[in-house]
Amino acid sequence: MTGVSDTYSPPCSEKKIDLIDHRLDSLAKLMGDLKTHISTTVAANSANSVNHASTQATVAPAVASPSTHSGQPDSAAGPVVEGNSSLSAHSVFVNDFLQGFIGSLQKPDPEIRETLDALSHIVSPAKQQASTYEMVLAHARPRTHLQQEKFDLPPIQKAVALIHIAKAQRLAGTGWIYEFITMQAFGDLCLDTYFSEDRSPFHFISVNAGLYSLCQDYAQTASVSQQDKEEHLAYARLCRENLETGLAYLPLHIPASSDAIAALLFGAFYAMEFSKSSLCWALSSKASELCQTLGYHQVAAANSERPADSKYTSFLFWTTYYIDKSLSLRLGRASTIPDWDTTISPPVMPSSDQEPVLAFFPLWVKAAKCQGNIYKMLYSSGSINQPDHIRQSRVDFLLTSLHELEKETERTRDQWLRISKAASGDDLMDFYATSDDILRLSLLTHVHRAAPRPASCPTTFSPECIQVARATLERHHDCMEIIRRTNGIYFSVYIHWTLLFAPFIPFVVVFCHVMETQDRADLALLQAFVNSIQSASTVSEPAAKMLHLFQVLYNISQRYIDLGMSRLQGDQSFSVPQMDTDLAALGFPHAGVYDANWLQQNQDPNLMNGFGGDSMQAGDDARASGNGVHLAQQPLLSVLSMGNGPQLEDWFNSNQASMEMLMDDSVHSQPKE
Repeated sequence: MTGVSDTYSPPCSEKKIDLIDHRLDSLAKLMGDLKTHISTTVAANSANSVNHASTQATVAPAVASPSTHSGQPDSAAGPVVEGNSSLSAHSVFVNDFLQGFIGSLQKPDPEIRETLDALSHIVSPAKQQASTYEMVLAHARPRTHLQQEKFDLPPIQKAVALIHIAKAQRLAGTGWIYEFITMQAFGDLCLDTYFSEDRSPFHFISVNAGLYSLCQDYAQTASVSQQDKEEHLAYARLCRENLETGLAYLPLHIPASSDAIAALLFGAFYAMEFSKSSLCWALSSKASELCQTLGYHQVAAANSERPADSKYTSFLFWTTYYIDKSLSLRLGRASTIPDWDTTISPPVMPSSDQEPVLAFFPLWVKAAKCQGNIYKMLYSSGSINQPDHIRQSRVDFLLTSLHELEKETERTRDQWLRISKAASGDDLMDFYATSDDILRLSLLTHVHRAAPRPASCPTTFSPECIQVARATLERHHDCMEIIRRTNGIYFSVYIHWTLLFAPFIPFVVVFCHVMETQDRADLALLQAFVNSIQSASTVSEPAAKMLHLFQVLYNISQRYIDLGMSRLQGDQSFSVPQMDTDLAALGFPHAGVYDANWLQQNQDPNLMNGFGGDSMQAGDDARASGNGVHLAQQPLLSVLSMGNGPQLEDWFNSNQASMEMLMDDSVHSQPKE
């Protein structure tokens, strides 16, 4: 028998594995050194050239995964899924409806076909991939992960001056900084960030976010010279780069502290300022997690704190709540803050000796709660298939909540609007008041749109839903008038915080009603709205997409009405008996034709305020002239397919022939004499 040696010799295969492992380690080290060298070189080449920004701050880096950086998006990223309440969900349904509606015709109009292709391109599921714009922080600078970073900041004297102006309420804007400085000593945060050797990355984010807003708002004031304006805009760009760099390298595991929550909220408000809703959701969700970890949502935790600390932590929680509930409806996702587990008292109207800027904060929180409830009760997956009587009871509850919000808003304005205007100026407060009205009307449209449709209703949407949608589009022009008189400084804020903050479905409702009734007055409403927001294409990518979608829908409705009227009316005359005969031949024995008087008899004129302007007057004239022909057909769009599938299918089956008639040149052709 051969003896066995006491010393074990590894086989050749194991030696090869060790060698490969060693070489992989060496390769990884080389790649890491190369990445560090490239990052340092790029950072040096892209250094900011602001001459006045001579102050530097040293920031202790947070350990972050390279995937959090602002570079190219991961090619393996999955599609962004938004729920039933999102604008994308409404858009996809409208596209599917119109594609099936037009595509089955024997002779579809080429212009409508081309426009439908454009609509399909907008809402194609292939286009719903994770958006580069949504999550990428394009202004973030590369960082060397093993060294402390030094960042240029605006001169400390400039920062202190801006803080004093803001605290004296001689500077106002829409950034969160104006609420934050009423709760915390923002100046102390700046001093620590400017002069500390080892400043927290969370303070760095908060300071740069606050200074970004202050510099941007100061540059927009009318009394500032051109030189000061350019200087402060340069400071704003510098702070923006610092802010995005800080956000891009936030670690996955963030310590639970009020400083971290404040930094996340500053980042969330900044993200929403540019309609980066996915990034805003990521930041606010983390803030929500930290708030609940620290017990900020529980009254027991609040009672154990000092009054000043309790006031601040409550402010942080309700700000997080405001963003979370609002985005729940915007994105069609469940809120991360359950109301049944929240025991802390909601914010109330401040006493007369407190800051006017906080007077409207309770209203924003209540509006956000309504937004969260609208998604949970009417648009979430569990609510869609509820019986009609349950859905109707939820609709009634939400309508009551929104009407109570309207009354409380009026009381708050009666008490605080004059004081706030004296402090912040007429234009800003008028803008706040009007945009809040538009958001509330838009939410009312959401609620009415989801209500079960009575079998006796001759139209897709109830008269109340259509009235509120029209009133929203008309109120929009009041806000645009304020924006025009302020040289457009609030336009991007309005687009991002009103039209995009909650899905703007009033336009969709009126569009569907136009397709159903061929009402030229409603068509004029759509045209006026689209014309008024043409500048949205330069504001942001989401704003440009919204404009494109609404423009395409308007083009479809305009072409549809033009074709229908030209072929139904012929030489400007319109025969009701002849139309009845044609509809009966096409399978509509009970269909009727009505003029604009039918609409006037079935709708409340009090909501049709007519807010002025040439385009709005044109809409009123069109409705009064009787050019709006109403075809009493089955519903065009039954609550956007939610719970009313058979009704929608019936409408599809019966109205293909009607649409065919409108498209066919041979129908209603008059013999030439």
